[in-house]
Amino acid sequence: MTKVYFKFFARNLLTFLIPMLVPLLVLGTLSTFLISQYITKEINNNNMNLLKQTKGNIELIFNELDTLNLHIVASALQFTNLKNMMTKEFPEPVDYDQLASLKNFIDSPSIGKPYIDSIYIYLNNDRKRFISSTTGGLVELNDFYDADWYNSYQNHPLDELMWAESRPVIRPTTGQSTVQTNVITMFRRISVAADNDGIIVLNVKPDYITQSLNELDTLQGQSIFILDRDNNVIFRNHPDYKLTADDAETIYKTDSSFFSMKVNGETQVLNKLASEKYQWTFLSSVPSDSLYVIPNGLKLTTLVLLIISFAIGTMLAYWLTRKNYSNLKAIVTILDFAKSGRPLPPLPRYSKDVFGYILQNTLNHFIEHNFLKVQLSERKYLLQTLEFEALHAQINPHFLFNTLETLNWKASKLTGGPNDMTDIIENLSDILRYSLEGGSGMVSLQTEINQTLPYIAILRTRYKDKFDVSWDVDDKALKYHVLKLTFQPLIENSLYHGIKEKDGFGQIRVKARVFGARLLLSVVDNGIGVTAERLAHLRIQLESSLEQSQHIGMFNTQKRLKLTYGKAFGLTIRSKLGWGTGIYIAIPID
Repeated sequence: MTKVYFKFFARNLLTFLIPMLVPLLVLGTLSTFLISQYITKEINNNNMNLLKQTKGNIELIFNELDTLNLHIVASALQFTNLKNMMTKEFPEPVDYDQLASLKNFIDSPSIGKPYIDSIYIYLNNDRKRFISSTTGGLVELNDFYDADWYNSYQNHPLDELMWAESRPVIRPTTGQSTVQTNVITMFRRISVAADNDGIIVLNVKPDYITQSLNELDTLQGQSIFILDRDNNVIFRNHPDYKLTADDAETIYKTDSSFFSMKVNGETQVLNKLASEKYQWTFLSSVPSDSLYVIPNGLKLTTLVLLIISFAIGTMLAYWLTRKNYSNLKAIVTILDFAKSGRPLPPLPRYSKDVFGYILQNTLNHFIEHNFLKVQLSERKYLLQTLEFEALHAQINPHFLFNTLETLNWKASKLTGGPNDMTDIIENLSDILRYSLEGGSGMVSLQTEINQTLPYIAILRTRYKDKFDVSWDVDDKALKYHVLKLTFQPLIENSLYHGIKEKDGFGQIRVKARVFGARLLLSVVDNGIGVTAERLAHLRIQLESSLEQSQHIGMFNTQKRLKLTYGKAFGLTIRSKLGWGTGIYIAIPID
């Protein structure tokens, strides 16, 4: 019983807890997941928009190269003359006018655009001369402080139209001192008289672009990088934030534009955007902790609320469960005391809840219920006994037996000896004597068959050449006991309701077999049978307790079988119109 109490307590506790905790868990988890997804999507969109803005601004700066190239293409004759001028040992006076015009062309953007450091235009010539925005006219490479760009121009493949690189430029100052300036150099090949006829060199101040990157509206700890085609960092908004070559290589090989990775020992959320024009990669790097402050805070809040709700719910559920457990235990105790006849425990005078009401009503009705149960059991037993006796009286009237004995004696005296009349009377007397003999009403199958034969003999006297009865009985079945008068009413039913109405000779087949722990009996005829509707009606009547006006013997046999063996046993009827009827009985072997 303790185990039963514990199961009730546990189940009752879970009944209170689960409906409370499931919505909190589902809503908390779902809201956290959805917000995390939304924030992640927004972060990705914002970072990509920031990179697109940066890419647009940077490309706008370096579009100056396209402007210069377009002017060179439009002024092809002037630049052809410039190429010729570069090959002369000494320019002629008329060349200086043209040179001044071309100098104005490259000096204007250098002076007007604060981010431009200098511009060089070089057309292939043996003297390695070029014009520069930092000098007054033609300058030879050997006499100029900045010559590294020429090496890059010579070393790059001819099919590479544009490229960029970060490089230092060492400029002389007053006296013998020099100063180093870092620039971002953009190269663009030009064609004047032939393909790849020269190069435009645009030197950009990186500090200006870095300042532009710093002015972007970034998140806390967010870094913006611009990588060249060799994955070298050429611009960044935080000078102190380093990106190793291995990190840059890993970022370059990652196909996704939004991903996470370890950078400098810290998890970073990265977005990258490629520039096909300059073969640059624009990169945004944000610390994961900075990005997910809100989702992590929401998860922590949800967890705290879950723990608090769980604690409060558990205490409340425990209190309610304990109360229900006590009430249930009180009810079971009262039932046990009442069942064993012990004095009932004291109860509260007033019912405060539904359990108190149940307790009071349990006491008020328990004794009455037990008394009615005993009365019902006694009445049921008496009813079965009376019904059993009534059935026997219905089939076996004792006074008729005495009268038939007298008739048999008189018929023999008047006719001078036995005849058909005396045979009928004698057979009928045997039947009545068999019915009236005492005992429990149970006889062996052999006895039941022997006592059924006189009844068949009487029927043959009346219905001569109308029917025949065949017996198919297993020898092993003869020893088992059956109810008296089991076959007689069934054979009578087959004759009067089946064969009598049939044209021609009828056959009744009686069969007995042992099957497992049951004795199977059947009475089958080849009479007229019944319709499906009539058969269904008969089956309903067999289960009914009402008196029947037809098939009295069959219905009485059904009642006797159920009273003797229980409701699970009885007879079954099967029939088909024009084919006959079969009645089947299955009873347990004694």
